[in-house]
Parts: sequence; C-alpha cells; structure tokens
Amino acid sequence: MSDTDFFELAFGNLGLLLSCMVLVMALFYFCIRGKAIAGYLDPIHFYWTFTMGSAYGIVLFMYVSGKVEIYLLLILLSYCSTFMLVYSICHGRTLWFPKMVRLFLVPEGKGRSEFIVVFSLYSLLALFLIVNVGFGSSAETNRFEQNRGFGAFVRVADGFRLFIIAYLALWIVRRFRSKNVNFVTVLMTAGLFLDILLSSFLNGAKFAILESIYAVVLVLFFAQFKVRLSVAKLLVLGTAVLLFAGYILTRNLENSGVDATERGVYMPDSSVLVERLVLRVFANADKYYFSLPNNVIERLETDSFFLQMLSPLVGVTTLSKAVGHQVNDYTVGRQTLLYWYPSFDVAGGPTSHYDLFAYKYLGYFGGLLFVIMLSFFLCSISTMSRVPGSDFYYALAATLWLRALPMLLEPAVGLSYVLDIFILFFVVKVFGLILRLFSQRGIVCVKE
Repeated sequence: MSDTDFFELAFGNLGLLLSCMVLVMALFYFCIRGKAIAGYLDPIHFYWTFTMGSAYGIVLFMYVSGKVEIYLLLILLSYCSTFMLVYSICHGRTLWFPKMVRLFLVPEGKGRSEFIVVFSLYSLLALFLIVNVGFGSSAETNRFEQNRGFGAFVRVADGFRLFIIAYLALWIVRRFRSKNVNFVTVLMTAGLFLDILLSSFLNGAKFAILESIYAVVLVLFFAQFKVRLSVAKLLVLGTAVLLFAGYILTRNLENSGVDATERGVYMPDSSVLVERLVLRVFANADKYYFSLPNNVIERLETDSFFLQMLSPLVGVTTLSKAVGHQVNDYTVGRQTLLYWYPSFDVAGGPTSHYDLFAYKYLGYFGGLLFVIMLSFFLCSISTMSRVPGSDFYYALAATLWLRALPMLLEPAVGLSYVLDIFILFFVVKVFGLILRLFSQRGIVCVKE
C-alpha cells in the first residue's frame, strides 16, 4: 500500500497499532538485553529494539488488519528468530575479530601519534566538506542529495568523527578520575562538546547527536568504567536528542516550503512538526508497508547481489556508470518507493532492512544463510568488549560497533562502513610504524 493508505489505516486504528508496536519492542528488548555491551544504553537497542521492533510491530498490525499474508509474516519471523538464536549461541565465544583488530589496526603503545594523525585528517576533511558541501543539517532537499559526489569523503569523516569523540571522552574521564584536572582538561572537555555539536550538524542525520552520545557511553563500557545515569540525566540527554531531531526536521520542512507550526493532516490537534516526528517513527516500517500488502515484494526488480554489496564500496555513481544503470535504484528499499512513485528522482528513500534484502536477493534459504552470517559477524564484533587493550583500541572498538550495526538496516552500506574503518586505520597504523621507524633512525644518527 502507499504511505497515505497506510497512514489512514494507522490513525484509524491507532490503539491497535501502538499495542502491536509496544508488544514487539518489549519482546525484542528482553531478547537482546542480556547480550548488550552497554546494557540499556547500548546502541543495539536503537537499531534492534526500537527500529526493528517498531517496524515488526507495524508488520504485526498489518497482518492483524488483514493486509499481509501469513507466509510473508512467517518468513520475517523465521529470519528474526534465526538472527537471535545465532546471536545467543555465539555471544561471548567468537574472539577472532578482536584479535584481528589488534593485529592489523591497533598501534603499539598508547597510539597518541596515530590519534593526532586521525584528528588532523578529520579536521581537514571537515573543513573540505563545509566549504564544498555545507552542513548536512541545512540540506535543501536531503543530505543524500546534497552529498552526491562526495559520499566517500562523508563516510571517511563519519568514521573518524566517532573515533575522535570516543578517544577524547575516555582521555577526559581518566583525567577527572585521577583528579588531574587543569586548564588543558577543561579546554579538551569544551572541545569535545563542540566537536559533538559541530560534527552532528555536519553529518545532518537526526541520529547524529545520539550516535555521538553512544560513542562516549560505549568507550567507557569497553574501558570497564561503570556508567550510571540517573533519570534526570537520561531526561536531559533525551531532550537534547529530541531538540536536535526537531531542529533538523524543522529545517527540512522550511526548505520544502512547509510551515512547521501549521496543523497536522492526520493529527489536527498537533503541529506539522510533531506529526512528522510521529510519521518518522512509522517510517521505520516504510519498506514493509510499501512491499508486503498485496505481495508487492514479489514484483520488485533486482539486479545483482554482488553489485549491491559492491556499490557502497566503489561508489554508486562510479559503479552505475560502469554497468550502465542506476545501481542504487535496485536496493530493496528504493525499489519499494519507486513501485509507488516511479518518477521520484531525489536521492535517498527507505532502507532495505536485512530481512527483505536477504529474501529478495537470495531467496528464502539463501536469505536464511545470509541472516546466520550477519548475526555471527555482528556477534563477533561485540566480543571486542571482552578483550582488554589500550585507549586507542577501546575507541576503535566503540567506532566499529557503531558502524557495524547499520548492517541491520542496509547490509551493504553497513558492511562498507566496517571495511572503511579497516582500510583507514590500517593505513593509519602503517603510517605510524613508518613515523616510528624514521624517528628511531634519527635518534641513532644523533647518538653517533
């Protein structure tokens, strides 16, 4: 069904819809809570409990409303159950990934020189993007359209951004815990808050500031610090995230010529801004209500599984020119949108989600194998919390976990994020080794 058809169905049966969403999100939370690195503060709850849970709740609502056939519901249920089963079995037992990270990506010692290199590169990249692209929060259409042609730079900057925030946060906390607080500590603390704010506006995603907060929380958990947040602190953080999301959405509405203070269409007692925030939550399931009713998913077009996995690595524009068609139009999420709005030519659209992507591109059994591999891979990354290391390692672990979880929403993009981190920090480690080698040779020459 189209989005307008779904919204009419949803607001006409709001009690049933909310009941289904709360029920499924609660179930998802209890399934994953004992395996979350940072407990209830872990970002897996955003991706799995909230995003996937609310989406599956909407699928359940559509099934109860007679809009989805039972075989499609069972396919999603089997994929979801398989993911959780494999994750539960492998949790804490797959230590190959942290060993590989320490071998190829983490420098010897504290890695301070490598951090300076990363910070310098990020600063130059951020300046380049501000000059050539602008802040993502001020995009005239959306940040995907604005970043067209600069996607690789944005991805590199995002990977470095989270690492820098995590590393600085851990350094500052260690200084405060050891009571070694001076002007430099205060200055770095102010710099951290400024970096979180500016980098979030540069990124432009409504999730950006929450992702930065997650980076801080995660790195403290990785470093074995006890993090306790009172209800008051959680309310402050939640308010900050909502204000940031509201600001980004307000700018998007203004750029579209919509007054954010107008009355809503489906929620006439609220403003358009509040209504759009609610619809944004419903949009967690947009690929499902576009594709599942009337078995639309069976009529969607696909190209090649390998092209889809390769496109974020090579670049959508470059690969599209090479193969002669717009590769990005064949993601499952984008296909669901184009099915209803074939003339929609603006970049972006629904994500595919791991289950729809697996089923559409690999068939049921091939998709089941894909889900098993995805669950094993994510579980392997989560085990980095069980291996001690340097502050550089902890910051990198937090970054990898945050960059891997998007695989649940868009597998190919999430995988490219992880590979980006591997490539970038491998280069940084090699560069650091070269610097140390030249430094040691210089010292020898001086002694001679």
